[in-house]
Amino acid sequence: MWQELQRVDPDAAARIEPANTRRIVRALEVVQLTGRPFSASLPRYADLVPTVHLAVRWDRAVLNRRIDMRAEAMFASGLLEETAGLLEAGLREGPTAPRAIGYAQAIAVLEGRMSPPEAVAATAVATRKLASRQLKWFRRDPRVHWLDVVAAEDTWASGERERVVAEAVRLVQAADRPGGAER
Repeated sequence: MWQELQRVDPDAAARIEPANTRRIVRALEVVQLTGRPFSASLPRYADLVPTVHLAVRWDRAVLNRRIDMRAEAMFASGLLEETAGLLEAGLREGPTAPRAIGYAQAIAVLEGRMSPPEAVAATAVATRKLASRQLKWFRRDPRVHWLDVVAAEDTWASGERERVVAEAVRLVQAADRPGGAER
């Protein structure tokens, strides 16, 4: 299928990994249904004004532990009570809010469909999936400068925050000079 995409839309094939069959099938469907290349609808990665794109990248194991800790903290700091109040104020009528990560799991607890520990675990799993999708999305963007974080367990390593900030400042300042920010 990827070879067929390469034949009918080489630009799309260059931007879609050969193992990503879902996107390949979608691209071929778009070409067949519209007669236009799928690549015509792909992001152009062009800024309207000069912009420096920075992204912080944590080690995946550390990121997952931080997500787990955050999910636990959300419930420990009153998410169930907050959600109960929002339900009384009409949370269910919103098209997206009752499905949002954290609220959906809290609603399940309040309705007796999930225990609090199950909700914490489900919130962490949903957040890890979202983080993975976000990383994949931004990884495709050639404008993004990745700032890798060295962590000591689940926190910044000594001096690491300052190093990352200094690198970010360097990239922003380099963008102001002729030739822009180097990779």
